[in-house]
Amino acid sequence: MVGRGWGRYPRASGRGLPGRDGRRRRLDSREGRMNPQNFTLFFYVAALAFALIYGGFQKRLLFWLTMAFASAGFLVQTVRIAWLWGKLGYPPATNLHQLFEISAWAILALYLCLYPLIRSKILTFFLMPLVMLIFLLGFMVPDILEKPKRFYFTPWFSIHIFLLVFGMAFFFLSFLFAAIFIMQDHSLRRHHHPSELPIPSLEEAEKWSSRLLLTGYPLFTVGLASAILYGILYGERKDWSPGLLEGASVLAWLVLGVAIYGLFSAKVHPRRRSWLVVAGAAFSVLIIIGIMWH
Repeated sequence: MVGRGWGRYPRASGRGLPGRDGRRRRLDSREGRMNPQNFTLFFYVAALAFALIYGGFQKRLLFWLTMAFASAGFLVQTVRIAWLWGKLGYPPATNLHQLFEISAWAILALYLCLYPLIRSKILTFFLMPLVMLIFLLGFMVPDILEKPKRFYFTPWFSIHIFLLVFGMAFFFLSFLFAAIFIMQDHSLRRHHHPSELPIPSLEEAEKWSSRLLLTGYPLFTVGLASAILYGILYGERKDWSPGLLEGASVLAWLVLGVAIYGLFSAKVHPRRRSWLVVAGAAFSVLIIIGIMWH
């Protein structure tokens, strides 16, 4: 349960962060005047604007402006995450605010890394609204810190967060391609005019949705298993009772597992598999929200 007594830490007030000993550490007061979150938000808003304009005009310059602003925001956010990690002594991913922000960061990191392989410029038209939405949700939620648990300072927690967050990032990118597949399939079945956007073909969308899902699923599975294994080995699950976090995690794992089964079974139509990926991504959002009640 989130420790409400810790309250929200205003950057400019000089209140500190809870450290390894459970006491607050003093923050640099300059962060209140030059909050990196504000710079990140500015860069992401600019990237979103250029991505939407690129969708209308498909000019190469607009795409590279999108990438430039998105990369700048990503860089600022990376520095901030590293700084918070150093101050806290553990990954800044223990509440709803932090989970939304680090999830947006991971999705963008994954796209930037995979772009040389995907080579889909128009994907930014769909990607940046998703990144912006997740980042804004975190930006608007108060950053309420809980008293650190022993688990946070172990390598287990870092591995657990890395695997879960990037597993979900793969799911969200897979979701984008699944949504594109559904759009293309719907247009073909209804005999509508093809979209004016140069979106990936049915085959390309299905290929990347499947590849991203197959890559993210093992990461997500091992991430879940790492937390369970730690609880079993160190006895921190004696008073455990399932909640929204655990329920959403299991549902996402099962739904996406069925989607993977559909990759190797002729019984599951690609359209249905795409809808399963969309549903799995929705449960991934519930996993993030479930942190608030964890």
